[in-house]
Amino acid sequence: MKVFRIALLASTLLLPAFSAEAQNALQAEIDQLREDVQILQRQAYREKQDGIAPASAQSVAVRMGEFDETLRQTVGKIDELEFKINKLNERLDVMNKDIDIRFKMYEGKPIEGGGLGQAQAEAPKFSAPVAKDAPASIVGGAISKGDDLAPVKTQSAEDIYKQGMDAINAGRNDEAAQKFTAVMTKFPEHKLAGNAQYWLGEAYYAKKDYAKAAVAFGKGLEKYKDGNKGADSLLKLGMSMRELGKKEEACTAFKSLPTEFPKAEEATKTKAANFAKALECK
Repeated sequence: MKVFRIALLASTLLLPAFSAEAQNALQAEIDQLREDVQILQRQAYREKQDGIAPASAQSVAVRMGEFDETLRQTVGKIDELEFKINKLNERLDVMNKDIDIRFKMYEGKPIEGGGLGQAQAEAPKFSAPVAKDAPASIVGGAISKGDDLAPVKTQSAEDIYKQGMDAINAGRNDEAAQKFTAVMTKFPEHKLAGNAQYWLGEAYYAKKDYAKAAVAFGKGLEKYKDGNKGADSLLKLGMSMRELGKKEEACTAFKSLPTEFPKAEEATKTKAANFAKALECK
């Protein structure tokens, strides 16, 4: 019994250290990615300020496309790391509850809701009448009970969303679009549905299917404007409209971003302002 109690105490003492170490590692990686984004944005801004010769306009367009792709992948990695932190916190909560229950069991205290170790009384099962001495053709002796069949595992919204993030970060945009659509279809009220809507637009944008990207970002604004991807959705909607040659709609998106999302990150506002200036929006 003493060994059991020592093990529980050790688990309790090590748990906060494990939690802090894991979260600090993930947070450090997120901070590094955010710093990379800021460096890329400052580099793009300096190049714009220095001026560009007409002969190099095509190469600049290619470089800007590469910059957008790098930025998209970096933001996607940040989202994935934040998702892992949330999952880690959920697992730590479960471990805390389990340790608390085991302590109560050891000390003989009552456990709310039955807890672990208290067997629940099984409900009486219905027994079908047995036809004694009846032939197998009537009883159905050859029918399997299904005990040998493998259980069917249902994927959660988190599982599908992670598969989508893995796919888009690997450049498998068609697969990513399918996964994010599945999240919104199967779990329309889930907390990840808004993010899935945004990344669906990113998958289409990466494929240069700007029409579908615009629709996806527009739906994101309509249904999840108050989510954490609202300002990004409006920015990418403007970028999609710009690629489709719809200058008026693109200008409306870029110029309205600071008003619609006053608390958006300064980098997002600056990027919208630069796009508006490049399009000579009135």
